[in-house]
Amino acid sequence: MNHVIRFATEDDVAFIKELEESSLHLPWSENAIRELVTGGSGKIALICEGKGYVGATYVCEEAEIGNIAVLEEYRGQGIGYALLASLQDELSVRGISKVFLEVEDSNTNAINLYKRFGFAQYNLRKDYYGKGHDAILMSKNISPSR
Repeated sequence: MNHVIRFATEDDVAFIKELEESSLHLPWSENAIRELVTGGSGKIALICEGKGYVGATYVCEEAEIGNIAVLEEYRGQGIGYALLASLQDELSVRGISKVFLEVEDSNTNAINLYKRFGFAQYNLRKDYYGKGHDAILMSKNISPSR
């Protein structure tokens, strides 16, 4: 399935906020989302129109995926994978060679997506998301294209 993915704009902030609030245990604030979308250098947000988004920050050769979310009715259709692939392409153009993320240990769908995409666990943060809710730290090496 072909998913149209583009850079998020300030017009997408309300959708991203609603998406985060319906999908994530700890959603970002509207101001944090606006800063990601409009913050310029070192920030990137991509959107699959009306279905999902991914955001990341980067410095030097490293990037960190902050959040990725897909509306529940569109999950399992490859949108998360397509968002990750588009993000990796954009980061590669910017000279990034390593990507990091953290995911709650109970989020098996996300963990499986990240593993399929080539991320590997390198550490664990106990109780990061609250008592009994650990963060799995994952990373992936990519080839910069610049």
